[in-house]
Amino acid sequence: MNERLSRQERKAQTRERLLDAAAQVFAQRGFEAASLDEVAAAAGYTKGAVYSNFAGKTDLLIALLERRIEVQSAEYAHRFEGRDAEEIARDLLKPADHMSDSEKQFLVLLVEFWLHAMRDERARLLIAEQYERARMVVGKLLVDSGYEKLVTEPKLEPRDMAIVIEALGTGLAMQAALDPERVRLGLEAEVMVKLLRLPVLPHAEPALPETDPGSTDAASV
Repeated sequence: MNERLSRQERKAQTRERLLDAAAQVFAQRGFEAASLDEVAAAAGYTKGAVYSNFAGKTDLLIALLERRIEVQSAEYAHRFEGRDAEEIARDLLKPADHMSDSEKQFLVLLVEFWLHAMRDERARLLIAEQYERARMVVGKLLVDSGYEKLVTEPKLEPRDMAIVIEALGTGLAMQAALDPERVRLGLEAEVMVKLLRLPVLPHAEPALPETDPGSTDAASV
């Protein structure tokens, strides 16, 4: 039993290493130009290891997208589940950090996903299915957060709002990666708060330190 589990663990580890290598090779070389030999070499395996885990390049690409959606779904659940609209708004509006190298790499992969999908009908259908899966996750989070109760008549249904959120996030992220000096990462969160009509209470003004009336340390105008 332990030996069988050990083989399963090794297979899972091999699969993850192949996916990491594919992400790197596809981003650097482009999906169409990259070969499975290059992916295997980058992972430290032979091409046979690739074929023992994936049927081909398209399946590798789909697996990368599936992994991304699984990671993001877990992050969204951890970040937003069980929180009210005000808490979500405050979390979204926290100052955005710089874009990581892994996020920039995924944006390149995203372009590769779309280019390949537009040229290959099977890939288009498979990738479209993954996008629908992501919309369902975001739509459920919107429903659970009480989005529909924030206003009497929401302009968009949760699923449609999920489509808008995905488009907004992708488009702004691409612009920020291309021109970080003039496109703020935090703009996406600000627009989302307004789109979702999330209530944001003003932050309390920081209390001024008490000073001795006779002290010369008090600031003067």
